[in-house]
Amino acid sequence: MFRKLLNSLAMRVMVIKGNGSLKKLARSAERPMEQNEALLKKIIKKNRSTEFGRLHGFDKIRSIEDYRKNVPVSGYEDYVAYIDRMKEGEENLITASKVLGYSRTSGSSGVPKYIPATSASLKAYVRYTWTRALALGAAELKKQGKKYKPGRGVYLSPATNETLPNGLPCSNIAEIGARNYGRFYPFILMQPSKRMYDMHDGDYIYCMYRFALADPDATFFFSVFFSVNVSQLAYLRKNWRTIVDDIEKGGISKDVKLTDEARAHYEKYAKADPARAAYLREQFEKGFDSTLFRRLWPNLAVICGIGNASFKSAAEHIRGVAGDVPFDFSIYGASEGLVAACWQLESTDMQLLTDSCFYEFVPFGEDGEERYLTLDQVKAGEKYELLITTFAGLYRYRLKDVIEVKGFRGKCPLISFVFRKGQMFNIAGEKFSEEDARTSIEMFEKAHGVEIGNWLFYQDESVQPNRYALVVESDADVDWDAAVDEIEEYIGKCNKRYPSQRDKFYIDRLVIRHQIPGTHAAWAKRCIDKGASFTQVKPVHSLDNDEKREFFLSRIEK
Repeated sequence: MFRKLLNSLAMRVMVIKGNGSLKKLARSAERPMEQNEALLKKIIKKNRSTEFGRLHGFDKIRSIEDYRKNVPVSGYEDYVAYIDRMKEGEENLITASKVLGYSRTSGSSGVPKYIPATSASLKAYVRYTWTRALALGAAELKKQGKKYKPGRGVYLSPATNETLPNGLPCSNIAEIGARNYGRFYPFILMQPSKRMYDMHDGDYIYCMYRFALADPDATFFFSVFFSVNVSQLAYLRKNWRTIVDDIEKGGISKDVKLTDEARAHYEKYAKADPARAAYLREQFEKGFDSTLFRRLWPNLAVICGIGNASFKSAAEHIRGVAGDVPFDFSIYGASEGLVAACWQLESTDMQLLTDSCFYEFVPFGEDGEERYLTLDQVKAGEKYELLITTFAGLYRYRLKDVIEVKGFRGKCPLISFVFRKGQMFNIAGEKFSEEDARTSIEMFEKAHGVEIGNWLFYQDESVQPNRYALVVESDADVDWDAAVDEIEEYIGKCNKRYPSQRDKFYIDRLVIRHQIPGTHAAWAKRCIDKGASFTQVKPVHSLDNDEKREFFLSRIEK
């Protein structure tokens, strides 16, 4: 009883904090430029004594114009030498803040990047992810005249809990946060641990559902991407009987793969509950329809995850079992910084976070010298490449993301992620680039002594989880049915995250299809007839607009 009281108290505190975050968003909509410029000056002042700050004359910077004159646009390569020294223990190089860990990302072509995470980084993610989502869910219930019943939630994404030789966490921002806020997790999450479910422990999806299904009072589901929800739902369809049997009898099935340490820990909390098991069995036997989540967890207030851009179809798939449970499409950000967050449910338009990063916008598609705009200079309907400056030591950092300004809340831009420059797909966080695709095809050609000719990839949303489809227009003597696994192997060599996302069933197996002969030539003629010169017609390797998608997908052999 005492533990349940603590759970209720912790969740109410989370909602209160979330309401504060929403009020902060509302206030920032009134004077966003003033706040964003103040943030820049605060970052410059705090870091003026760092090695980077001294080198770039931070003590002489008084305005945005001074900042641009003193500090060049940068990319990750400009920080590698600093970060290598920081990982060895040096301080005050690019940031004066204490580094709490490194958010590691493979990058778009498999090259590891180590992004410093500081207290400011973690506070932004806590403020604008979990607490904000919980407050939105509670407010929606109140709007409907229903009572919010605080209960714990489910965090779907797995952890790796890896560290550098110096002991600092080295994984992703959520796991770094877990090290700092993990003592609260048993009171806000179903998992009976102060750390995220670790994929190295074994069958973490089983463990997640083993405790989530046993508790009827869940109030939220949280994941990074909705594609995670899809793969885990597929697991539940296949394994619910085993999980329910274990809830009935207590313990954890011997067929579940877990390390001895993880099994011993989780078995202490895996109590028998025959009544709950009987209810669950009855609900699953009714089927996986749009009422399923409501039947399993009647107090479910919100499902939170990134569901825009390439994750849209995954979100729609989850809607098939979530029914009327509100969706929060969460945030837009990267390891480098949190950029925007949703301020209302069921909307993918996100409000720029003026207290998280300082922003500059480069108009996308313009010829000539780049122009750098501040947030008060952008226009609705236009696309921009984004530069950010953060407390963690990134200055005028080129994210390589292209966003579209969808409109404004007050004076603050509402933005939506469009695509990543040089990136083709991002089904489950793997960031598969054109460079990855081209190198994979070249490796296959070299191995078989052939030239494929015309080829392209697209994201096949007809299956869940989504998969890559390779469409070839080729006379090469190749057994394409036998080539699938080999090409997947090459993709994995070029993109280090692809194999792990496949292993976790976040991405389905590659499929190869055939283009009707003459399709690529017909596209080139079409472009020339519309006024393009021959030299401007580039090979099509991805379907990055609706015109290409309609043209090439309508010309696939049946």
